[in-house]
Amino acid sequence: MPLPVRRRVKPRQKPKESRPPTDMLKAEIVHCLPGRLRLRVAEKRGDEAALRELANGLAAHPEVASVEVRPVTGGLLVVHNLGEAWQPITRYAADRNLFAVTAPAASVSPLSIADATVAGFKVIDRRLRRATGGALDFQSAMFLTFVGFAVHQARQGHMLGPVSTLLLNAYGFLKEKGR
Repeated sequence: MPLPVRRRVKPRQKPKESRPPTDMLKAEIVHCLPGRLRLRVAEKRGDEAALRELANGLAAHPEVASVEVRPVTGGLLVVHNLGEAWQPITRYAADRNLFAVTAPAASVSPLSIADATVAGFKVIDRRLRRATGGALDFQSAMFLTFVGFAVHQARQGHMLGPVSTLLLNAYGFLKEKGR
């Protein structure tokens, strides 16, 4: 009877820590919101061509919707479809030797819902101002929206409840604008 063949068993090895090569660019996570990740690549501050190259590399990720470049700060704003999960994007960048994130994940604390909402409204405000050459901001747009809804409700004959509430809300935006 033949003897059983023993396989040589390799001793268990500790998993290697994924450390970026020393020559890889370092990126810092400035902040993250669901669907948005702002990175700063300090080494490339002012180098628009290099930042655009990094942006093009990130834009190839299937879940990345867009990447904006900010050469003055060395920043990249990544808009993605991953919700709160930004780690696949930073792994993708490291796997393609674009950059490595230096900040540990624990140091990036997500914003509260209130802070995220305020940040979102600030983005809308900036975009409105930019699109209208400063003629319209978020508060003015909300004021006009509430007045428009009030006129619509008045034309429908719903005078007391909806119209007064909408006009009161419109006044609140107008009053807030005056501060």
